Amino acid sequence: MADAEEIKKFLETVKTADEIDIVGTNKNRKTRYELGLTIGDQEEIIRNLEVHEYISGPEEDHDRTKEGKVWIFKHYYKKEHWLYIKLKEAVIVKNKKKIKCLSCHIDYM
Repeated sequence: MADAEEIKKFLETVKTADEIDIVGTNKNRKTRYELGLTIGDQEEIIRNLEVHEYISGPEEDHDRTKEGKVWIFKHYYKKEHWLYIKLKEAVIVKNKKKIKCLSCHIDYM
């Protein structure tokens, strides 16, 4: 479990990332459809996460074939739905800082 300073540092990395790659899972797509969100809306939610929305991390990815640790957050969207958000730590690809979003969907979907 990370302390507040570690979480702030990670979220600053997220805010300043050159790219946020939202994986096209069924849950992520279904959430966009059900809530009327665009990928841009999901990216904005991710870039604006706050320390109090932190749940856990950094921890090993369940898929051990993938490098990098994951961080988990829950965001209360429009006071109606909890969004479960799982982010990989930043990687540099072609001189750009990239964050991969594995999950950005309605919690318990």
